[in-house]
Amino acid sequence: MEKIRNWMVAAGLAIIVVGLAWVGHGTGIIRLPATGFMSELSVWTINGSLVVAFGLIVLIGSWKLLRDEPRGPGFGDDQFLGES
Repeated sequence: MEKIRNWMVAAGLAIIVVGLAWVGHGTGIIRLPATGFMSELSVWTINGSLVVAFGLIVLIGSWKLLRDEPRGPGFGDDQFLGES
C-alpha cells in the first residue's frame, strides 16, 4: 500500500507542476519558446487551473485515503463493538 501511495503522491505533484506550467504560459509569465502557441491565451490559464485542481484532488486523496491506518468508528475499534 505504501508503494501505491508514494506513486500517487508523485503523480499528483507531477500533475500540479504541469498545470502550473500551463497557467504560466497562459498568463504570459513563462515564455519558452518565445513563439509558443500557448503564450498569453486565456484558455491555457483555465485549463491549467483545472489540471492543478485535479492534481490537488489526486494528491490529497492519495494522502488521506491510502494511509496505513483507517480512522473512524468500526475499523478495528474494540470499544465500538462493545468488547474490552
